[in-house]
Amino acid sequence: MLFWLAGMLRAFVLWSHDPLYAYANSYDQTRYTNCFHFYPDRPAAIPPQQNSPQAPFSDYRFVATGDPMCYWSSELAFTGATALIWKTAQALGSGEVHDVRWVGALRWLAVLALSIALSLAWLRRGDARAALANAALLPLLFADPGNTLYLNTFYAEWTALLAVYALFSLVLLWRDAPRGGLRFGLIAAAAFLLATSKIQHLLLPSTLAVVVLALDRFRLGRFGWRGAALAAGALAGFAVQFVQLQREGAMMDAIDQYNRADVVFTALLPFADDRAALLTELGIDPACAIYSAHHAWEFPDLPENVCHGLSEFSRRDELATLLRHPGITLRLVVHGVLGLDPWIAKNLGQVEGGDFAVMPAAQASLGRALHAWPALQLGLLAIAPLALLVLLRRPGLRRGSRALDHVALTVATMLATLAITVLGDGLADVAKQGHLVVNAALALVLAAVVASLVRVREEPPRHGMSVLSR
Repeated sequence: MLFWLAGMLRAFVLWSHDPLYAYANSYDQTRYTNCFHFYPDRPAAIPPQQNSPQAPFSDYRFVATGDPMCYWSSELAFTGATALIWKTAQALGSGEVHDVRWVGALRWLAVLALSIALSLAWLRRGDARAALANAALLPLLFADPGNTLYLNTFYAEWTALLAVYALFSLVLLWRDAPRGGLRFGLIAAAAFLLATSKIQHLLLPSTLAVVVLALDRFRLGRFGWRGAALAAGALAGFAVQFVQLQREGAMMDAIDQYNRADVVFTALLPFADDRAALLTELGIDPACAIYSAHHAWEFPDLPENVCHGLSEFSRRDELATLLRHPGITLRLVVHGVLGLDPWIAKNLGQVEGGDFAVMPAAQASLGRALHAWPALQLGLLAIAPLALLVLLRRPGLRRGSRALDHVALTVATMLATLAITVLGDGLADVAKQGHLVVNAALALVLAAVVASLVRVREEPPRHGMSVLSR
């Protein structure tokens, strides 16, 4: 209860702050608000869907914009609920301008309810250490500004984080439990919500399903029901995203074009020994070498209008280039990992009314420490892979353990998320798009530390040995 209270108080300070603390609006958010026709409250002369990375907005209003494309995502659960609250309030005469903090409250209530439900479930199984470790994540991780800056926004990062938290927790909670219809359905639902949160996560639940199926196969000699549930939800989510990728429209075309340009100009070109030669090899105008390391939005026009041949560049060309140029691949891997810093996104304003202003240092965050000491973040990212190597030897795959399951899921999430982020959008926005990487690593370490402290208190020293020396 103290953990939950501390988490609520910490989140409330940021959620309720005036001026608003949140990540600034960008085209990413209008993908979801398009579905319900609401946008930031700005002068009518400003197009409703115009990017505004300088600062976030606390006030929104419903605006008729013709027929904008609606981006399918599990994020729409929060966006739709917020729109319903605003519509109801407007019908009751509250006015046409609405506070974005409503969506923040819904997001926080969702993670709080999940945290309480999971800790109570662990207690019913007699595992107080797991219950406390789970509850501790609320104030230490979810209430950290690295996550709470997403509360009062319409980005999908919070929804993805919530889905992967539920998925990890249910898979670990029911590791040795018999199959049940509700259990199967809840794991499948969590996998579906994760796959449909963002296109970049469409393969992540499938990766996690393979991991769980493999672990159970080695341990039990058969494929377990948890992996089957994961695979079912992952397949359903993949089907939705596959259909979405076939959709036509200005929004989908812009997303595809910007991603293609970011891959070429932030992930491949900066690491080539001869940039003009690489562009020629790719069939792109070599004069565009001047745009090396430029983000797609920094081009003077749409990237395909500026650089002839870019429209023909495909994912197959990207993979072939990485295979032909191992030097580029190696440098890209290194810079991809380094690109996860800072955890708190640096290219978006965080304070309403500011100009790329950031929260004051009084808002403590693990992200500040990780950014101040890069070696600390690299060490954090290395813990899960090293722990996996240790656990594969002891207790080993044949015997297995809940710790092995947790570490394997963490490593798979980190590797898959980072790989898809870099391959899908280059190095344009690794820290934000790779948000789950640092979260997964932190969750593993924080839960392990809390669980270890609980065990020290529960087990008295033996044979005159002090707790400290043990």
